[in-house]
Amino acid sequence: MRYFGKIAYNGTSFVGWQNQPNGVSVQATLEKAIATILQKEVNITGCGRTDAGVHASCFYFHFDAELNYESDHFVFKLNALLPESIYVEGLIPVHPEAHARFDANRRTYRYYISGKKNPFKADQLFWFRQFKQLDMELLKKAAEILADGEDFYAFSKTNTDVKTYRCTIHGIYWHQLSKDILVMEITANRFLRGMVRLMVGGCLNAALGKTSLEEIHAAVQQQTRLEKAWSVPAHGLYLADVGYPYLKDSSTKKAYFFEPFGPFSQ
Repeated sequence: MRYFGKIAYNGTSFVGWQNQPNGVSVQATLEKAIATILQKEVNITGCGRTDAGVHASCFYFHFDAELNYESDHFVFKLNALLPESIYVEGLIPVHPEAHARFDANRRTYRYYISGKKNPFKADQLFWFRQFKQLDMELLKKAAEILADGEDFYAFSKTNTDVKTYRCTIHGIYWHQLSKDILVMEITANRFLRGMVRLMVGGCLNAALGKTSLEEIHAAVQQQTRLEKAWSVPAHGLYLADVGYPYLKDSSTKKAYFFEPFGPFSQ
Protein backbone atom coordinates (compact mmCIF):
# COMPACT_ATOMS: atom_id res chain seq x y z
CA MET A 1 0.00 0.00 0.00
CA ARG A 2 1.29 3.48 -0.82
CA TYR A 3 0.85 6.32 1.67
CA PHE A 4 1.45 10.04 1.62
CA GLY A 5 2.69 11.40 4.92
CA LYS A 6 1.94 15.05 5.74
CA ILE A 7 4.47 16.65 8.06
CA ALA A 8 5.87 19.93 9.35
CA TYR A 9 9.41 20.48 10.56
CA ASN A 10 11.85 23.01 11.93
CA GLY A 11 14.90 22.67 9.72
CA THR A 12 17.40 24.33 12.06
CA SER A 13 19.16 21.18 13.21
CA PHE A 14 19.05 19.33 9.88
CA VAL A 15 21.30 19.39 6.80
CA GLY A 16 18.14 19.60 4.72
CA TRP A 17 15.40 17.19 3.69
CA GLN A 18 17.52 14.80 1.62
CA ASN A 19 19.88 12.16 2.98
CA GLN A 20 23.46 13.41 3.02
CA PRO A 21 26.75 12.00 4.35
CA ASN A 22 27.70 15.16 6.26
CA GLY A 23 24.90 15.31 8.82
CA VAL A 24 21.38 14.35 9.89
CA SER A 25 18.57 14.96 7.40
CA VAL A 26 14.81 15.06 7.88
CA GLN A 27 14.48 12.13 5.47
CA ALA A 28 16.91 9.94 7.41
CA THR A 29 15.23 10.76 10.71
CA LEU A 30 11.81 9.77 9.35
CA GLU A 31 13.09 6.61 7.69
CA LYS A 32 14.69 5.48 10.92
CA ALA A 33 11.48 6.06 12.92
CA ILE A 34 9.29 4.28 10.35
CA ALA A 35 11.73 1.34 10.18
CA THR A 36 11.66 1.05 13.96
CA ILE A 37 7.88 0.66 13.95
CA LEU A 38 7.67 -1.65 10.92
CA GLN A 39 10.80 -3.61 11.87
CA LYS A 40 12.14 -3.32 8.34
CA GLU A 41 13.92 -0.78 6.17
CA VAL A 42 11.72 1.69 4.31
CA ASN A 43 12.69 4.24 1.69
CA ILE A 44 10.67 7.45 1.51
CA THR A 45 10.44 10.07 -1.23
CA GLY A 46 9.80 13.73 -0.43
CA CYS A 47 7.91 16.40 -2.35
CA GLY A 48 11.03 18.57 -2.53
CA ARG A 49 14.58 19.06 -1.31
CA THR A 50 14.71 21.87 1.20
CA ASP A 51 18.19 23.11 2.05
CA ALA A 52 19.87 23.13 5.46
CA GLY A 53 18.07 25.45 7.86
CA VAL A 54 14.92 25.77 5.72
CA HIS A 55 11.63 24.93 7.44
CA ALA A 56 8.38 23.39 6.24
CA SER A 57 4.91 24.03 7.65
CA CYS A 58 3.57 21.62 5.01
CA PHE A 59 5.59 18.83 3.43
CA TYR A 60 4.54 15.52 1.85
CA PHE A 61 6.45 12.28 1.38
CA HIS A 62 5.41 8.86 0.15
CA PHE A 63 6.37 5.31 1.07
CA ASP A 64 5.13 1.77 0.46
CA ALA A 65 4.28 -0.47 3.39
CA GLU A 66 1.76 -2.79 4.96
CA LEU A 67 1.06 -1.06 8.27
CA ASN A 68 0.93 -3.22 11.37
CA TYR A 69 -1.28 -0.63 13.13
CA GLU A 70 -4.30 1.52 12.30
CA SER A 71 -3.02 4.65 10.55
CA ASP A 72 -3.92 6.98 13.44
CA HIS A 73 -2.07 4.77 15.91
CA PHE A 74 0.87 4.50 13.51
CA VAL A 75 1.04 8.32 13.36
CA PHE A 76 0.87 8.47 17.17
CA LYS A 77 3.79 6.05 17.52
CA LEU A 78 5.73 7.87 14.82
CA ASN A 79 5.39 11.23 16.57
CA ALA A 80 6.49 9.62 19.83
CA LEU A 81 9.73 8.43 18.20
CA LEU A 82 10.52 11.59 16.27
CA PRO A 83 12.28 14.65 17.73
CA GLU A 84 10.17 17.68 18.64
CA SER A 85 11.37 19.40 15.48
CA ILE A 86 9.30 17.04 13.26
CA TYR A 87 5.53 16.61 13.49
CA VAL A 88 3.52 14.09 11.46
CA GLU A 89 -0.02 15.34 10.90
CA GLY A 90 -1.35 12.24 9.20
CA LEU A 91 -1.13 9.50 6.58
CA ILE A 92 -3.18 9.50 3.38
CA PRO A 93 -3.65 6.26 1.38
CA VAL A 94 -3.06 6.97 -2.33
CA HIS A 95 -2.97 4.98 -5.57
CA PRO A 96 0.16 2.84 -6.15
CA GLU A 97 1.65 5.17 -8.77
CA ALA A 98 1.17 8.41 -6.81
CA HIS A 99 4.43 10.33 -6.42
CA ALA A 100 5.01 12.98 -3.76
CA ARG A 101 7.51 14.92 -5.87
CA PHE A 102 6.52 14.51 -9.51
CA ASP A 103 2.75 14.73 -9.02
CA ALA A 104 2.85 18.03 -7.11
CA ASN A 105 1.46 20.75 -9.40
CA ARG A 106 1.73 23.71 -7.05
CA ARG A 107 4.06 24.78 -4.26
CA THR A 108 4.01 27.84 -2.04
CA TYR A 109 6.97 29.27 -0.15
CA ARG A 110 6.98 32.09 2.38
CA TYR A 111 9.97 34.10 3.54
CA TYR A 112 9.75 35.96 6.87
CA ILE A 113 11.72 39.12 7.63
CA SER A 114 11.82 40.98 10.92
CA GLY A 115 12.86 44.53 11.61
CA LYS A 116 13.27 43.73 15.28
CA LYS A 117 15.77 41.40 16.90
CA ASN A 118 14.04 38.50 18.63
CA PRO A 119 16.27 36.00 20.47
CA PHE A 120 13.37 33.52 20.75
CA LYS A 121 12.79 33.43 16.98
CA ALA A 122 16.41 33.74 15.85
CA ASP A 123 16.26 30.52 13.80
CA GLN A 124 12.74 31.09 12.47
CA LEU A 125 12.93 34.43 10.63
CA PHE A 126 15.56 36.75 9.19
CA TRP A 127 16.40 39.80 11.29
CA PHE A 128 17.08 42.45 8.64
CA ARG A 129 18.95 45.39 10.10
CA GLN A 130 18.01 47.73 7.22
CA PHE A 131 14.31 46.96 7.56
CA LYS A 132 13.26 50.57 8.14
CA GLN A 133 15.12 51.73 5.03
CA LEU A 134 13.05 49.57 2.69
CA ASP A 135 10.95 51.32 0.05
CA MET A 136 7.74 49.27 0.05
CA GLU A 137 6.67 50.52 -3.37
CA LEU A 138 9.94 49.39 -4.96
CA LEU A 139 9.74 46.09 -3.06
CA LYS A 140 6.34 45.31 -4.55
CA LYS A 141 7.29 46.51 -8.03
CA ALA A 142 10.30 44.19 -8.04
CA ALA A 143 7.99 41.29 -7.12
CA GLU A 144 5.63 42.21 -9.96
CA ILE A 145 8.52 42.08 -12.44
CA LEU A 146 9.55 38.66 -11.16
CA ALA A 147 5.96 37.40 -11.37
CA ASP A 148 5.91 38.18 -15.12
CA GLY A 149 8.94 35.99 -15.78
CA GLU A 150 8.98 32.54 -17.37
CA ASP A 151 12.66 31.56 -17.32
CA PHE A 152 14.63 31.94 -14.07
CA TYR A 153 18.21 31.00 -14.87
CA ALA A 154 19.30 34.28 -13.24
CA PHE A 155 17.62 33.23 -9.98
CA SER A 156 18.99 29.72 -9.57
CA LYS A 157 22.14 28.31 -8.06
CA THR A 158 25.00 27.59 -10.44
CA ASN A 159 25.77 23.97 -11.42
CA THR A 160 22.10 23.08 -11.11
CA ASP A 161 21.22 19.76 -12.73
CA VAL A 162 17.98 20.69 -14.51
CA LYS A 163 16.85 20.44 -18.13
CA THR A 164 14.94 23.72 -18.08
CA TYR A 165 14.84 26.90 -16.01
CA ARG A 166 11.22 27.60 -16.92
CA CYS A 167 8.72 27.94 -14.09
CA THR A 168 5.09 29.02 -14.07
CA ILE A 169 4.62 31.66 -11.39
CA HIS A 170 1.09 31.89 -10.02
CA GLY A 171 1.81 34.88 -7.80
CA ILE A 172 4.45 36.75 -5.80
CA TYR A 173 3.27 39.05 -3.03
CA TRP A 174 4.77 41.04 -0.19
CA HIS A 175 2.60 41.40 2.91
CA GLN A 176 3.25 43.44 6.04
CA LEU A 177 2.00 41.33 8.94
CA SER A 178 2.90 43.99 11.51
CA LYS A 179 5.09 47.07 11.72
CA ASP A 180 8.10 44.79 12.26
CA ILE A 181 7.25 41.74 10.14
CA LEU A 182 7.28 41.33 6.35
CA VAL A 183 6.60 38.13 4.44
CA MET A 184 7.05 37.34 0.77
CA GLU A 185 4.75 34.62 -0.53
CA ILE A 186 5.41 32.95 -3.87
CA THR A 187 3.46 30.16 -5.57
CA ALA A 188 4.61 28.28 -8.68
CA ASN A 189 4.37 24.91 -10.35
CA ARG A 190 8.06 24.25 -9.59
CA PHE A 191 11.13 25.94 -8.12
CA LEU A 192 14.82 25.89 -8.95
CA ARG A 193 17.55 25.41 -6.34
CA GLY A 194 17.99 28.62 -4.37
CA MET A 195 15.35 30.42 -6.43
CA VAL A 196 13.20 31.87 -3.65
CA ARG A 197 16.12 33.11 -1.56
CA LEU A 198 17.70 34.81 -4.59
CA MET A 199 14.35 36.41 -5.46
CA VAL A 200 13.91 37.74 -1.93
CA GLY A 201 17.46 39.12 -2.01
CA GLY A 202 16.79 40.78 -5.35
CA CYS A 203 13.62 42.42 -4.06
CA LEU A 204 15.32 43.67 -0.90
CA ASN A 205 18.24 45.13 -2.84
CA ALA A 206 15.79 46.86 -5.16
CA ALA A 207 13.93 48.29 -2.17
CA LEU A 208 17.23 49.64 -0.81
CA GLY A 209 18.24 51.19 -4.12
CA LYS A 210 21.20 48.82 -4.55
CA THR A 211 19.65 47.16 -7.60
CA SER A 212 17.46 48.99 -10.12
CA LEU A 213 14.10 47.73 -11.35
CA GLU A 214 15.64 47.76 -14.83
CA GLU A 215 18.28 45.29 -13.67
CA ILE A 216 15.58 43.04 -12.20
CA HIS A 217 13.69 43.23 -15.50
CA ALA A 218 16.82 42.39 -17.51
CA ALA A 219 17.60 39.45 -15.23
CA VAL A 220 14.15 38.00 -15.91
CA GLN A 221 13.79 38.82 -19.59
CA GLN A 222 17.41 38.49 -20.79
CA GLN A 223 18.66 35.89 -18.30
CA THR A 224 21.51 38.05 -17.04
CA ARG A 225 22.53 37.40 -13.46
CA LEU A 226 22.29 40.34 -11.08
CA GLU A 227 25.58 42.06 -10.34
CA LYS A 228 24.60 42.19 -6.67
CA ALA A 229 22.88 38.82 -6.48
CA TRP A 230 22.05 37.99 -2.87
CA SER A 231 20.79 34.71 -1.47
CA VAL A 232 19.18 35.59 1.86
CA PRO A 233 19.70 33.27 4.88
CA ALA A 234 17.90 29.94 4.93
CA HIS A 235 16.21 30.27 8.31
CA GLY A 236 13.55 32.74 7.12
CA LEU A 237 12.22 30.35 4.47
CA TYR A 238 9.24 27.98 4.79
CA LEU A 239 7.68 25.55 2.37
CA ALA A 240 4.10 26.45 3.24
CA ASP A 241 1.86 24.46 0.88
CA VAL A 242 1.98 21.70 -1.71
CA GLY A 243 -0.89 20.90 -4.05
CA TYR A 244 -1.86 17.66 -5.80
CA PRO A 245 -4.64 17.20 -8.35
CA TYR A 246 -6.01 14.11 -6.59
CA LEU A 247 -5.95 15.35 -2.98
CA LYS A 248 -9.11 17.19 -1.97
CA ASP A 249 -7.44 19.04 0.90
CA SER A 250 -3.74 19.81 0.64
CA SER A 251 -4.00 23.05 2.59
CA THR A 252 -1.75 23.88 5.51
CA LYS A 253 -4.40 25.27 7.85
CA LYS A 254 -3.59 22.76 10.57
CA ALA A 255 0.15 23.29 10.21
CA TYR A 256 0.24 27.07 10.20
CA PHE A 257 1.07 27.27 13.87
CA PHE A 258 4.57 26.06 13.03
CA GLU A 259 5.30 29.32 11.27
CA PRO A 260 6.80 32.05 13.45
CA PHE A 261 3.79 34.29 13.82
CA GLY A 262 0.76 32.04 13.73
CA PRO A 263 -1.88 31.78 10.99
CA PHE A 264 -1.05 33.67 7.81
CA SER A 265 -3.79 35.98 6.59
CA GLN A 266 -3.83 38.15 3.52
